[in-house]
Amino acid sequence: MKLSWKQGLGVWAATTSCLLLAVWLRYYLTDNGFIKEPNQTYDYIVVGAGTSGCVLAAKLAASNSKVLVIEAGGEPPWYSWIPIVAPILQGSEQYDWRFRTVPQKFAAGALHGNQAFWPQGKMVGGSGQMNFLIHATGSPSDYDSWKVPGWDSHTMKTALDGLTCWTKGIVKPFVARPSFLLDGESEMCRAPVLAENSTSCSENAQHFQCPSAAVKLQRVNATEKPLLKAFLDAGRACGHSVSEMDRWSDTGSFMASHNTIDGKAGQRWSTYSSHLMPAMKRYSNLHVLTKSSVTKLVWRRNKVIGIQYLDADGRIKHVKAGKEILLSAGTIKTTQILQQSGIGPPHVLEPLDIPIKADLPVGENLQDHLQVPLFVELNASVSLNIVKMLHPRQFWNYMVHGKGALATSGIEGIATLTKKREDGKPSEPYGMLILFNMGSINADVYTSVANIKKEAFHRWFPKSSSLSQEGFVLISICLHPRSRGHIRIISPDPMHPPEIDPAYLSNDYDIQCSIDTIKQGVELLNTDSFRALGARVHWPTFPECGSKQGIENQRYLECLVRTAALTMYHPAGTATMGHKDDPDAVVDPELRVRGVNGLRVVDASVLPRLPSGPPNSVLVAMAERAADFIINKH
Repeated sequence: MKLSWKQGLGVWAATTSCLLLAVWLRYYLTDNGFIKEPNQTYDYIVVGAGTSGCVLAAKLAASNSKVLVIEAGGEPPWYSWIPIVAPILQGSEQYDWRFRTVPQKFAAGALHGNQAFWPQGKMVGGSGQMNFLIHATGSPSDYDSWKVPGWDSHTMKTALDGLTCWTKGIVKPFVARPSFLLDGESEMCRAPVLAENSTSCSENAQHFQCPSAAVKLQRVNATEKPLLKAFLDAGRACGHSVSEMDRWSDTGSFMASHNTIDGKAGQRWSTYSSHLMPAMKRYSNLHVLTKSSVTKLVWRRNKVIGIQYLDADGRIKHVKAGKEILLSAGTIKTTQILQQSGIGPPHVLEPLDIPIKADLPVGENLQDHLQVPLFVELNASVSLNIVKMLHPRQFWNYMVHGKGALATSGIEGIATLTKKREDGKPSEPYGMLILFNMGSINADVYTSVANIKKEAFHRWFPKSSSLSQEGFVLISICLHPRSRGHIRIISPDPMHPPEIDPAYLSNDYDIQCSIDTIKQGVELLNTDSFRALGARVHWPTFPECGSKQGIENQRYLECLVRTAALTMYHPAGTATMGHKDDPDAVVDPELRVRGVNGLRVVDASVLPRLPSGPPNSVLVAMAERAADFIINKH
């Protein structure tokens, strides 16, 4: 089968459009409660309909409060529900904010102008509607390191357990809130009792009806995925523990990926579908206003009483909140709205003649996970590629059974890595490996969404033109980078993009942490399980990194990281929470903005430090807790 990339993608798009019309019908031929004009006053206004905002809105609406959700984007496109198409939305003028960083001094050598593109969802569902669907809960040390009262590992374990359908060795009381379900496990499993060695709630479990709004997880099955099996076997051969479940532990382990996919329908599962959509149909006191951009907050002395926004026609309008405003616009937009409203450092606001309402370090402490992807070529037919995805059987399997390549994100395996300390105990997790099962890496798609230079891309992925290429991408991540940057508005115009400088790799620790993670990943390829598949890593031949590539060359590896490290799309920390005496804190332990009444922040910007993995599921738990704080107060 000989097709060019454009022909192949054209066939794929046309066929998908026809066969997946049912997805569009399901989500759009219903009266789903969106409004065109809001009331003058609500109890609560939630700014941003992303991961956290959807949870907040649903729970507050259930408490009989009048709730407005205001979202800058519109409804997500029907194809966003197909898990494998996540990258297609990145770079879209309609669905992505299309932010970019300033040129990086110590990183991003393979990118045009040394600038990283930062995709952020501009639609209902937010970035949760275009992410790669990885579920992770972090590790206990993540939360203990925050040193924030009420957010320690014990408290967060309870919060995260409240979102899961299974526990180990204990009985959970029923809590009438959304839960996480594992695909393939009983829909009746709400509060199971698991034996100590059990790995499924079908074993020794009590069965109850789960809430219909559960956030479901699809566990990739190693018995059906030979590449994942090789990954897990390799981890075991290298002395790592292998687990079938997400462990609440600081001990590293290899495991099959748990992805936020509705395994029965084969569709993306986000908090829009699990929380906001059902709530919109259930509660008339919940209104959702789209295509309306919040520009600043409205004040009465030191209290925030409302918002100013631009509607779909560009007209300035206002809405008031009787109780609280909740900023859940994502790290970048939340920071921008706070600073435009006079909450931020004087050195940022004064040059723009913005009156200072609260002198707080908004915009500082910016951090992000970086990934270093390496292509591993295989000579065994065990990976996904375009030829396999275009097979008619794949479309039939997806439409009829909700299975197959289209029902996956391509993420199959996850490993968290630790080191032994001097006392013999493991350190906190320092690195993560992700197995991305995709042999065909499209140059046009990936260079455009990541701003990669074409020449650098072809030195990185030299066989990208082959539609039938066998292989996978091994992604290495430093989990706790020490580099810190900032987000700052540079214009009083609220529609002008802010200055984003993550200061990538400005701390040398991040370089060595990334190199150590890469070495652990490459070590896996020398095991029997990967040798049997003919695995061979391709070391990028970047001219600036010299002619001697490979794991033994420290100078090459450092250059590789500085050239090839890309964002993992996890910006956080710019409105960090802390105790009342913490000078770096913007919000208190109940997420209230310090020195300001009627305003909370509930999104990734409040994270003092990134958790050990993608933060999306952690943000769901945080939003649940925030809703409890609010309801208990009022």
